[in-house]
Amino acid sequence: MEANLVSLCKKCKALGYFGSYVRKEDYVEGVSDINIFAISDDKSLLLELGSYSGISPIVISEEKFREICESGDIICYYVLYDSKLICGELPKVEFTINDNTCERLKMSSSSFIKLSFEAFKRNDEISTLENAYRAIRSLIQYISCSSLRKIPISNSEIKETCIKLNLNFCKEFDNLILLRNMKSPLTPWALNRIYNIINSQIKMDFSSTSI
Repeated sequence: MEANLVSLCKKCKALGYFGSYVRKEDYVEGVSDINIFAISDDKSLLLELGSYSGISPIVISEEKFREICESGDIICYYVLYDSKLICGELPKVEFTINDNTCERLKMSSSSFIKLSFEAFKRNDEISTLENAYRAIRSLIQYISCSSLRKIPISNSEIKETCIKLNLNFCKEFDNLILLRNMKSPLTPWALNRIYNIINSQIKMDFSSTSI
């Protein structure tokens, strides 16, 4: 696949992977997405990248990329610190973790658990599991962002941070990692347990029964 993606390099200033695909110890075939970013003004790249099966692409102009970095957007953080370039060079930008960064992680946790329940209702076991994992992951990142002004990325970093923060749901994160690796379904009880954990920390504006 990467050989085919190289053909798109002439259309962008930078093209690369970000997310778990970069971290082979965290990537689970058939469960994890393959996240790709392109820094380009050519929006047709979104369609071209989207034509590859299993890829979740982001296409953003250099100007917009600089804007989101200045605002502390978490996407900029991932591109800067959790990526592997296929070609090109990232713009020279400054990134500082701020309240906006933490808020985006908080919102992500809420969004992911909602997506998990929606996937459960349509009997999509993989999406149920993956979004529940992302919800807890984002929650730990949010708490770390707010308390330590640090954002752990890999599963091992997140587990260490969870213990350091003395959170009482580190075991749930461990269990979700195990279930992902085994591609095992999440039970309704476990899904509701994860909802309750997240709700106890960030007080979501919806109930599990309303999803």
